[in-house]
Amino acid sequence: MTEKKSRLTVLVVEDDRDARESFTEVLEEEGYVVVQAADGREAESYLRDGPPPAAIVLDLMMPRLDGWAVAALMRQGRLPQVPIVIVTAATDRWGYPAPPNRVLKKPVDLDELLGAVRTVARSSGGAGG
Repeated sequence: MTEKKSRLTVLVVEDDRDARESFTEVLEEEGYVVVQAADGREAESYLRDGPPPAAIVLDLMMPRLDGWAVAALMRQGRLPQVPIVIVTAATDRWGYPAPPNRVLKKPVDLDELLGAVRTVARSSGGAGG
């Protein structure tokens, strides 16, 4: 059984409800506090008004404001150091927001997602907890 020590916040930005819920469930089981955003506009609002997360799990292809735009806003705004784990069905690496900390291909293995978040949240110094 994994000891639940973490209370770091992870922002999950994913327009697919089932994927978002799956990501949230595995992260919460590990002890993370998860904030969900169903699209880039919701993420933008949280990133503007909420405390900085320790990491962001970010889908690229979403309505209203895509992941590329969310990452650009972060990198140019007040959160340039928050690590990003991109989850995408895109087949090319060109055009990724500069630079993601990790890129995971959909369908995402949840253990791989958890490992990526653990690694980048730890490397960020645990901001956002």
